[in-house]
Amino acid sequence: MIKKYKEIKEDIKKYRKLRNVHNRVSTVWLSLKRYYEQSGCNYGTYESMKFIETTYAINEKHQIYKKFQYHVDEKADLLKSLVWISEGFDSDKVKNILILSSHLNTLMNGGLVRVDPNNCTISMEMGISLLVPYLYEDEIHTLCVKHFNLSKDIVWAFNRLLIFDEDPVFIIIDLMKKVDKQQNKTQKQN
Repeated sequence: MIKKYKEIKEDIKKYRKLRNVHNRVSTVWLSLKRYYEQSGCNYGTYESMKFIETTYAINEKHQIYKKFQYHVDEKADLLKSLVWISEGFDSDKVKNILILSSHLNTLMNGGLVRVDPNNCTISMEMGISLLVPYLYEDEIHTLCVKHFNLSKDIVWAFNRLLIFDEDPVFIIIDLMKKVDKQQNKTQKQN
């Protein structure tokens, strides 16, 4: 009977701790910092804002580098990942950029392309509830990999628009073919 009482008491403690968002924030923040310490990547840590910033090459030839940020957002109760697709574009292309981002947002699962026409920036953001990495620390790696892989396709699409001035509809069609080809290749390997 005493053993059962102690188990119930421990469960209640865990439940109370789990309900407190601040506990999740500090635990996930420590896990995120530990993940980057072990990764061997160059990164910057911003303690007061609880975000980490790093740069990754997103193509095989290491010609294109993008800035990635990972943020523990207490207000939204999310672990967010963000990549800067473009930090300056020709304002004459805003209409096509908005069309392409709208198409991409419709097709994406879990990501969101944001366009700021006033500052001429494009970013792509993903997020998961802090509860997930709080309970399963490995989900930090899963989010980082998923975000990185998705960002490669998004950068590819916007480069076709911003550099080669291609029509957004044709970019989406080519992107869908590219993704299907990648999925078929992955299925054949498995």
